[in-house]
Amino acid sequence: MSNFIKNINAYMSAKKIKNNYISVKTGYDASKLSRILNGKQPITEPEMKEISGALGHDCLYFMKDDLDFSSLEYNGTSALCYAGNPTETQMATVRKLIDLSKKMESIINASSDFYEIVGVCEDES
Repeated sequence: MSNFIKNINAYMSAKKIKNNYISVKTGYDASKLSRILNGKQPITEPEMKEISGALGHDCLYFMKDDLDFSSLEYNGTSALCYAGNPTETQMATVRKLIDLSKKMESIINASSDFYEIVGVCEDES
């Protein structure tokens, strides 16, 4: 198995990235991707570019000999991501959620400012 494939698999394992995500991002059939990542099918240069690009890096990054992904170990937090092109309805929902998060941040900051002005520690309230 090539160094590139070993590093891709180690990176995906450390980041808890599933093959399905790469399949969606690259457009590759799941079985083809599986054969590539298991070293059963030779990988071409364009496939290397597509797969590494789907992971946010270039090919050269994954071809290095001394890559250590231990610092990328999963820390127990959850992440939300979406691969593909969102519909207009989905984008409208995203805009509403972003607006809501900005309003929540304003409320939290105002609360902190209030406690600071009156000289009370939030833990005391």
